[in-house]
Order: sequence, then structure tokens, then C-alpha cells
Amino acid sequence: MPLLNPEYLLRVLLVFVRISGVLLAAPFFGQLSIPVRVRVLLAVLLAYSLSGLVAGPLPPHADQALGFIVAVALEALTGLLLGFAAHMIFWAVEMAGDLIGFQIGLHMAQVFNPLEGHAANPLGRLLSLAALMIFVLLDGHHVVLRALVESFRVVPLAGANLAASQPLLVQWVWDFLVLALRLAAPFMVTILLIDVALGIFARVVPQADLFSIALPLKLLVGLALALFYMRAFFPLMATLISNIDDELLRLLGAILPP
Repeated sequence: MPLLNPEYLLRVLLVFVRISGVLLAAPFFGQLSIPVRVRVLLAVLLAYSLSGLVAGPLPPHADQALGFIVAVALEALTGLLLGFAAHMIFWAVEMAGDLIGFQIGLHMAQVFNPLEGHAANPLGRLLSLAALMIFVLLDGHHVVLRALVESFRVVPLAGANLAASQPLLVQWVWDFLVLALRLAAPFMVTILLIDVALGIFARVVPQADLFSIALPLKLLVGLALALFYMRAFFPLMATLISNIDDELLRLLGAILPP
């Protein structure tokens, strides 16, 4: 097919939009440390490579202004949805890291994180980097690319039934909150017991300066607990990341056109 064929270029453009949405929201590919030019170049290369997998006609009225805008919007939302589905576990890890840092007092020692563009506590950042490392070691980035390729096989351009994904998204949000609390639960329970003990100590010794005792005590206990916590964190994250492939396939099955 000629490269300057308007129909071919429109097909490549719509494929590029879906790929860009995935690369923007998916873990590893969406890291701010990866330059925008690199991501755009990768999206262009994948668009030309995968455009041949897209079967069927172009979306109706895609050659008109309003139809083209609707088609681009649907493709962008489809790509973002796939990326967000893969990123849900990492948001749970980040939320758990924030909860843990707040509990043990590291919220007062936040440092600027250039990879994410905002401040983060050191322990939370350690959990996020560990989860990302496990994701790469288990070829999670390949899983995302395979799901992207499969999406072009089963979901036509601008034909995704995005409304059908609502029940699945609600379930994922609930699972995300439960997972974040599960990850932070050992620290939350431990710090709660320390607070109870300090409250009893304050009743027994009213003259004690609890602030100067509580802060270093929580930090010391939290860091000691983190040493044992990381041993269980790696196997748990490996299990969760291995399930991303199944969740992405479930999403593709949900957004199939009726």
C-alpha cells in the first residue's frame, strides 16, 4: 500500500493514538525518566509495524472533521484504559508507601523524586522501585506490548465498547484500595500498638516528653520492620504482576464491540 495513501495514513494515525495512550499510562513506559521523544519515536515505529494487523474498514465518517475527532478520542481512551489497567498495582504500592511513610514519620523527610515529578518518602520510593524492578524482571513490559498487539486483533479502530468496562474498573478500584491497605497493614498495626503503649506510658509518667520519644521510636521500629517486610514483599509482587496478563485479557474481552 502506498505510504502517501490517505486511508493508510489515517489508519496509521489511529493506531498511533492508541499506542500513545498505552505508552503514556502503562508502567515502565510511562516513567518520566524516559524522554518524550523516545516514547514518540517508539509509538511511531510500533504504529507502522502494527497497522498491518488492523483488519476491517476504517471507522464511519473518519474522513470528516467530527468523525475524525470522535475516532481519535475513542482510540486515546482505549489506549489509556489499557495502560491504567496495567498500572493499577503500582498505584496501590505508591499509596501503601505513603501510608507507611506517614505512620513511621518519614512524611517529614520527603525528598523530591525526579522520576515522578513530586515529593515522596524514601521508603515509599523504595517499594515503588522494587515493584518496577520485579515488573521488568518478569517481562511485564512485554506483557503490556502483547496485550496491545492483541487489542488490534480483537478491537477494531474506534470500535471499543468502553462503557462495558465500567464494572471491571469498579472492581479494580476496590481491589486497589484493599491491596494498598494489605501492604501497609503490618506497619499500621505495629504503630498502633506503639501509640497505645506510649499512651499508657504517658499516663504513668506524665512528665515524659512523648514527642522526643515517639518519633525516633516509630522510625526505629518501622525501619526494623521494613527489613523483614521486604522479604515477603518480593514474592507477593511477583504473584500480583504475573496476573496483569489475565487482567488485560479480561479488559479486552469486556470492551469488545457488541
